[in-house]
Amino acid sequence: MPTLGFLPRAPRVALAASFFLTLALGPAAGSLFAAGPAGGRQQVTRLPATVKLGSVSYTDARGQFAQLGYKASYSPDAGALTLSSGASEVVFTVGSREAKLNGLRLFLGEPVELYKGSPVVPTIDLDRLILPILRPSRVGRNAIRTIVIDAGHGGTDSGTLNQARKLNEKTFTLDVAKRLQALLADGAWKVRMTRTDDRFVELSDRAEFANNAKADLFISIHFNAVAAGSDVRGTETYVLTPQFQRSTSSAKSGPEDKVAYPGNRHDSRSAILGYHMHRQLLAKLKSEDRGYKRARFAVLRLVDCPGVLVEAGYLSNNGEAAKIANANYRGDIAEALFAAVQAYDASMGLPPKAP
Repeated sequence: MPTLGFLPRAPRVALAASFFLTLALGPAAGSLFAAGPAGGRQQVTRLPATVKLGSVSYTDARGQFAQLGYKASYSPDAGALTLSSGASEVVFTVGSREAKLNGLRLFLGEPVELYKGSPVVPTIDLDRLILPILRPSRVGRNAIRTIVIDAGHGGTDSGTLNQARKLNEKTFTLDVAKRLQALLADGAWKVRMTRTDDRFVELSDRAEFANNAKADLFISIHFNAVAAGSDVRGTETYVLTPQFQRSTSSAKSGPEDKVAYPGNRHDSRSAILGYHMHRQLLAKLKSEDRGYKRARFAVLRLVDCPGVLVEAGYLSNNGEAAKIANANYRGDIAEALFAAVQAYDASMGLPPKAP
């Protein structure tokens, strides 16, 4: 389990003009329709490209996605807006921060709202999360030369524990990191590790190590835990929360939301990386989908490259802890992370590296 760490002060910077909004927004051709009460379609009033509700900018996702070839279906009774193409599907629910992208759970910064009877989606979520994943070519190529693997915790910091089975997080994060290092090293990438043995490394030093190595990707490996006796299990994946948004676990906005961190320069690429990480882990491990989330963990804030933090499972769950204690299962985790790096590389318009 990661540590948030100290929140350093940083200058406030204005949110960059949306690359995706520039290309994709604008009035959609033709009429937009929603599902009617009897399952038919009802015409929906066209909305402006963006609207401001309180302090949050929202976008009419149907108009935007129509420009990308997606069909929209809205069920007022369920509050569900479904946007689908031949290859992808996104489902938003009015009043909820949880959405579905190709079947995966992911969490928005703010809930979807109704504006003049139509669902609107937080603009930052579309710009910094959804659209980069669906249209990675618009982010631009990102050649990977150096990958830094961060085995969470270590030394005096054991991380999460399973007291009954005498298991600690730091041992398994290092094991998975070494397995991933071996897989990645067979490709054309230079691989560096924030730690290679059981030692304590400060959170800021992990990010500084990656920055000094001029990392092109940063992968932090962790295992989760909750109160003893809980049956919570599954996989979570985190990327850095964009500036001006609240993190997934935050009930309300705070002053830290206004700060631009080094990691925020890579929000769009991190979104793509996190999506592939979450998708590959769930597919390989067949674990419960705990969600693709955003947080301001110290290593994600301070690292100056696309970064992701994975919580591969819950050590506090005895059944899942038994799997994590199995070397073959940890090998599966490493293989999933490796496959995700390959998928990310391919999405950037680059050929995948051979295992």
